[in-house]
Amino acid sequence: MTKVERLITLMNELLGAPRAISADELRQRVPGYPQTTESFKRQFERDKDELREMGVPLVLETVPGSDPPVTGYRIR
Repeated sequence: MTKVERLITLMNELLGAPRAISADELRQRVPGYPQTTESFKRQFERDKDELREMGVPLVLETVPGSDPPVTGYRIR
């Protein structure tokens, strides 16, 4: 999967989300992310930065029902 395909898939997941989605959920839903935790975190941070640079209004919210609270992402 190319970077552009991964970013488009990530955007589609976030746009269609009725609630915030955790990074772990996105890792499972979006093909192309590295399997190791540290590599995934770095790649996901770069992808979020790129979306923001493109003007995509990425919102951080608490994932409903998470205890302890988990930060999730979505695009309104």
